[in-house]
Amino acid sequence: MELVLNLFKIYIKVILLFFCFPYSVSSFSLAQENKWDILPRIVSLDLCSDQIVLILADQNQVAAISTAADDVYSFYREKAFLFPKTRGKIEEIIMLEPDVVMQTYSATMNMGKMTKRIGASLIEFNYSNEPEILYKNIKMAGKVLGQKDRASQFNKRYTNRINKIKNQPRSKLKIAYVTPSGVTAGIGTSVDDIIKLSGFESYAATHNFKGWLNLPIENLIMDPPDIFITGYFEDKAVTQSNWSLARHNSLIKMMKNIPTVNIPSSYLSCNGLFIVDAAEYIRTSIFEKINLFSDIEVSK
Repeated sequence: MELVLNLFKIYIKVILLFFCFPYSVSSFSLAQENKWDILPRIVSLDLCSDQIVLILADQNQVAAISTAADDVYSFYREKAFLFPKTRGKIEEIIMLEPDVVMQTYSATMNMGKMTKRIGASLIEFNYSNEPEILYKNIKMAGKVLGQKDRASQFNKRYTNRINKIKNQPRSKLKIAYVTPSGVTAGIGTSVDDIIKLSGFESYAATHNFKGWLNLPIENLIMDPPDIFITGYFEDKAVTQSNWSLARHNSLIKMMKNIPTVNIPSSYLSCNGLFIVDAAEYIRTSIFEKINLFSDIEVSK
């Protein structure tokens, strides 16, 4: 009975908002202006926007983040458990009454029109593995969230970490990346950038592989890599067919004999957002396996 009543309330609110008061956005916005103190009330609609909100926002200003924030792909999933979740349905967002709605790739139909109609701002982040785009996204989010100082500090730390790892000793060892479905990451992908940033040579780049493609088993047999890194091999992340390269006997044997590092899926999500974390993880893990770099060189 309670569920029916709540659904009825949502229905009435939608009807009033969209049909009875189509021109009341300004008055609605003014009425909400100081309802949640100084900081704006935020709703995030997808995994990558969730991560930015979890980096920058105060807990009490977050109305909801997406259900994807709890997934294995979410870097801040442990922190995400503290926050309410939304599936991004229009009726849910109306009831949450946000000041700002954030998204990176969510494709909820008419979200721009809807947020405008309820007096909320829709902020859309650029999706890129370039650090400069990340800095712009963080800076924009900090401004909108009322967290400029926190955003500036994040960008500064991130820049320092990139510069530090770039100045560490490099190795000529070649790293090949492989997923459970047998896909590898070639030139122009975020994973290829991660490999190079970590201080190693990219197996894909030496073979002029571009973009995302199936890793040819012939290449691996004729010219084996020095190290494998794997991604999305966790139980809740695996997508593998019976015909996948990852099931090939030759590859299985090679990965038993060649040092292999599995990168947590959360380090590979959202393109450039965690590129430094992934590079540091690779460097540290390889040191532990083959004692290539000193512990001082791999520390953050």
